[in-house]
Amino acid sequence: NTYTLRPYAVKEFAKRWYIIGYCLEREALRVYGLDRIMQLVISDRTFRMPAKFDVDELFATSFGIYLPAGPGQAIVFRTPPTGARFLRDRPIHSSQKEIEGKERTKILDKYGWRDADDVVFSIFVCPNKNLVMEFCKYAGRLEVLSPANVRKSVGDQLRAGAFHYENGISE
Repeated sequence: NTYTLRPYAVKEFAKRWYIIGYCLEREALRVYGLDRIMQLVISDRTFRMPAKFDVDELFATSFGIYLPAGPGQAIVFRTPPTGARFLRDRPIHSSQKEIEGKERTKILDKYGWRDADDVVFSIFVCPNKNLVMEFCKYAGRLEVLSPANVRKSVGDQLRAGAFHYENGISE
């Protein structure tokens, strides 16, 4: 496909570079992987950058390179202390916060983990496929507690993966 793009910003995620811009043919803001562009022609056409465009603000409630598809929401997850050390050093998202004290106890009570040493975190994002894959990366070392739709998506992906290892993938 050939597209005419008004380039607004360049962004890196997971060691890949992307260009964010307004696509004239699609009449919308789009994100394209630079490594997937086969041919690039720089035209002499000019445009005015939107005055209030802020790439950091645009992706503030996004995980990865997906444009937010709705409002952000709080996602709460728990991990053992060893996993917590890693997540403190390498947060899943810039909004990540550790939940402590009575709020932590209340959350752990709700999910039956009253005596656990587990650490509870929250992030505020618009859930997407990249986020589900990120949570799956931690497999048995992290549990999404809420919201239910994100918990279900992560559980479904992990069960599908386990099924392949238990039953083999037929070709």
